Amino acid sequence: MYNKHFSLFKIFNNFFSEIFKPKIKIAIISYYYGSSLSGVGIHVQNLAKYLTEIGCEVHIFCATEEEINYKHEGVIIHGIENIAMPIKSKISKKRLEYDLFESEVIKAIIRENSRSSFDIIHSQGALTKAAFLCKKKSENFWVHTFHAIESVRVKKLSKEEKEFSDLVTWIESTVNYCDGAIYVSNSLKKQSKNKYKIKNKLVIPNGVDLKIFKKSESKNKNVLFVGRFSKEKGIHLMPEFIEEVMKIENSSFTLIAPYKSLEGELLSIYKKITKLEKKYKSRVQLITKIQDKEKIAEYYTKCQVYIQPSSYESFGLCIIEAMASAKPVVAFKVGGIPEVILDCGILVKTKENFINEVIELLNNEKKAIKLGLKARKRAEEFDWNQIALKTLKYYKQIKNE
Repeated sequence: MYNKHFSLFKIFNNFFSEIFKPKIKIAIISYYYGSSLSGVGIHVQNLAKYLTEIGCEVHIFCATEEEINYKHEGVIIHGIENIAMPIKSKISKKRLEYDLFESEVIKAIIRENSRSSFDIIHSQGALTKAAFLCKKKSENFWVHTFHAIESVRVKKLSKEEKEFSDLVTWIESTVNYCDGAIYVSNSLKKQSKNKYKIKNKLVIPNGVDLKIFKKSESKNKNVLFVGRFSKEKGIHLMPEFIEEVMKIENSSFTLIAPYKSLEGELLSIYKKITKLEKKYKSRVQLITKIQDKEKIAEYYTKCQVYIQPSSYESFGLCIIEAMASAKPVVAFKVGGIPEVILDCGILVKTKENFINEVIELLNNEKKAIKLGLKARKRAEEFDWNQIALKTLKYYKQIKNE
């Protein structure tokens, strides 16, 4: 009788412990949140949303136009006011604004920690100083997600953007003190091998929201590019690509390439593209304003071919969105792109091959559709539900070690 009552007590105790156990509390640090100039912002929004759905308490520390706290999709947003600096050089201005942002994040996290301590601080991208200092001050566990190796990526940028390469490398070196590192691709993890001394590492790829990016077929001979107005994304190749595509009857070319400001080399590229936009009128469209994910999903449905001519790409968030929309992707064989696409798209090594493959897919609708359906099936392996569960499992592993 005693054993029976004890067993029942144990069952009820486990049941109520599971219901009332404290949620794991997470601080995610990211300058960007949601639709933005950076794929990191989209990644962070989705990760936070899906972590919340599986029972985590998620706080985002991000830059906003004014200091504001609010809830979005169950996530607690701590908006850090972006202090605009009166500096002529746009690149210098951006770097200083990043630095001021992190200083404010440190204060905001310490304040929230005083209410109840974070289980995990999760930094994203190149901004690691705040997480590093919070770990030192409050002894929080710190996980960092590498979306790039900044010391490598910066070499692919314009002359003006390279100005702060030494500063970027110095800041990123603080990740040697994190408790765990997440890489969005095996390629990125391999690239970091001799650069950092992090013991606990794991590859968790970017995810895709299959509810928004749905399978679709297009009858338009449209080529689509989505990405920052940056040389690393291949924006300097676009004038030549546009001219080649325009040789095909009834073809069109759409570029969604947001930017905050342009100068020097990038401004020159912009002028070339806008000149072609005027020359070919409605057939060429350059969109430089940030679009929300629902609007971008519409553009994927209208294209026949998606292109990603990046010279540096750790994963390729837009690639997986295009694949989820059942679109064939043509991309350079660099970074993490091959392990995302596998044989479900077209990988090339030269500019000439790139153009030839795009033209082939525009002229062969059946081939484009067949490859697009194969791409969709591959994209289903990157469902955000699974990515969030893997991330939560890693948080718990870091805490229990």
